[in-house]
Amino acid sequence: MPANFTSGWLGNGERAWHGQGVVTEGTLPAREAFETADALFTVEKRELLYPIDNDVAIEPNIVVHKDRTFQPSGSFGVIRTDTQTLLGVVSKQYEIVQNDSLLRMAEFIREEVDMDCVIVLSDGAKVCFTATLRGAQTDIVPGDTVKRRIVGYLGHDGKTGCGAKFTNIRVVCQNTLTAALSESGARSSITHKNGANGNFDALINSIDVARQDFITECDLMREFSRASMSSGTFNDFVDEVYNIDYGQVFRKRQALERAFSSGYGSDFAPNSIWNAINAVTQVETSTRNTTAAKGRSQFARGTFGVGAQISKRAFAVAQDLLVQV
Repeated sequence: MPANFTSGWLGNGERAWHGQGVVTEGTLPAREAFETADALFTVEKRELLYPIDNDVAIEPNIVVHKDRTFQPSGSFGVIRTDTQTLLGVVSKQYEIVQNDSLLRMAEFIREEVDMDCVIVLSDGAKVCFTATLRGAQTDIVPGDTVKRRIVGYLGHDGKTGCGAKFTNIRVVCQNTLTAALSESGARSSITHKNGANGNFDALINSIDVARQDFITECDLMREFSRASMSSGTFNDFVDEVYNIDYGQVFRKRQALERAFSSGYGSDFAPNSIWNAINAVTQVETSTRNTTAAKGRSQFARGTFGVGAQISKRAFAVAQDLLVQV
């Protein structure tokens, strides 16, 4: 099931999600941002029950409710307490982490960042915030600005942990640029099994590493912007990124070709490797001029899902091409 936008706060010039979310000028303190986004709900772990026939003899572990008989299933669910929504099925060992842990993370790094948005996805199965690292914003070519973001996240779906990752954002189109560089320090994670009570000291070190990575990555992006690419080479690039042959039916190829030749910001460095990377990230992660249904899921796709993986691969393929130029 795609992770759809449920509620959120968006500031610092962020666009509304197709009319959804509370948009404000500038930024907000972390707690106010979380409250505005309705992101401080609580969750509980409860044993799940399944219905059985009413003529079964009542035993200590049998529950009767509204003339129906239920038996414990041995599985547990994470329940959002204000809406009673089942967010995920988990093991008995799973430890609940409340959203205030994510808030504490945001407050802990407040001197290092400016809050951009807080978003609740899939009825609360995932909660995340994004913030721009102070001093991590620059132009790749004049007017084409890229900035470094931290994404703090927490999942109640039984699959997503609690942690933080770093991404680059191309401002002109809000593409998520996931560079395949310097994996060390690029992510700080906390598992539910080990608890998540908020020892975030290592996160500050990760932010320092992320700033250094940003400088290296931007130097590489500038090299991409200076390296020319023909339409034929672009088709080879697409085949390599998506691991397909040109003769195969591929629904995205036309969209990718349009993005390469006339996509958002394509006039900054036309017919370049930089344009090729941004064509992929535009198709995979951008929310501009999309349908409402697609726009609601693009954030999760570009940050946690296949969109992030494809964008990362685009960077890796581009680096190989750069060596050949």
